[in-house]
Amino acid sequence: MTTNEKIGDARWRASLWREMAAIEQAKGALMARHDVDSHAAAALLALCAEQNGIEISEAAQRLS
Repeated sequence: MTTNEKIGDARWRASLWREMAAIEQAKGALMARHDVDSHAAAALLALCAEQNGIEISEAAQRLS
């Protein structure tokens, strides 16, 4: 793997971790607001994304 490929991979991984963190933060907010468990919060987040025609990570960022 070349240096440029390693840098690209590291950037992709960092982006993925940021998206995952935003999703977890949004799930936490939904759990607190609506007194639901993690699975229900994930389902609410997915439903919100689907209804708005956006990715789950974008819905999570909007809720945060």
